[in-house]
Amino acid sequence: MDHHHHYPNISGEDVFENDRVLVQRFVMLPGEWEGIHSHSGNQLYIMLSEGESTVRYGENERISQSYVGQVAWQPAVDLSERHESGNTGDTPLEWLWVNFKQ
Repeated sequence: MDHHHHYPNISGEDVFENDRVLVQRFVMLPGEWEGIHSHSGNQLYIMLSEGESTVRYGENERISQSYVGQVAWQPAVDLSERHESGNTGDTPLEWLWVNFKQ
């Protein structure tokens, strides 16, 4: 099974992997959007930078401010929900995905 988190428009870098977790690092530049994607629901993110993003689910969107050290659990998101986020601030956004294998 592939435990990587995938975005259509940005690529990640594997920074750690063992039999229980896969950790990936992502950077999204100002103006970039991830592209519509799903989430497995068995993952959490850790923000390594602060900035503004816009989160979309279909036609609904909200502006979100992130901060260094922010940690949150990501519930499962089906591709049919048309979810994506974009960097609508003026600084790069950097974060880690911790993808649990079990």
